[in-house]
Amino acid sequence: MNKIFCLTTIGLCLVACNKGSSVDLHNASANEVNHAVTQSGVMNSGGMIRPGLWMSKVTIQEMNIPGLPPQYAEKMKQRIAAQREQTGKHCITEADVKKPKEDFFGADKSCKYDQFTMGGGKIDIAMTCKEEGASQTTKLTGSYTPTTYSLDMASSGNGGEQSGMTMKMHVDAQRAGECTGKDD
Repeated sequence: MNKIFCLTTIGLCLVACNKGSSVDLHNASANEVNHAVTQSGVMNSGGMIRPGLWMSKVTIQEMNIPGLPPQYAEKMKQRIAAQREQTGKHCITEADVKKPKEDFFGADKSCKYDQFTMGGGKIDIAMTCKEEGASQTTKLTGSYTPTTYSLDMASSGNGGEQSGMTMKMHVDAQRAGECTGKDD
């Protein structure tokens, strides 16, 4: 589940992409993606994300965990219903825009980008992580501008404790103004 939320964060920072630059990789490691993004100039060219206070709304559309005892499944459904639409905010600084962290696209060696395409205001990512006989596949598609983004994410697990687990969510975000340091 942490990988899903990491991809959401990646989505926010991907809005930093210049519509003129693009990256299109297949069967690539996180290091290869980091290198290609750096070489393309996508993250540090003129059409980047605008620094400031960003508001994002995460909507969990579906979550299934086969084999979960009924009493826990019901509690989880109630929690998801209560938090189905979560809104968050955080400050993106000028420094964040100018130099993303080196391991921005992940350092987990168990993960491979089956596809990583971004450019022209579009994002299309498919990633598979394999560990101890289990795998998790995550797909992320969406669109972005320097002041907004909209992403759809789907994740499924196979083998091990995650077998048959699925989750779908949607994220919308927009720049809401300047950072104040008080509530961001």
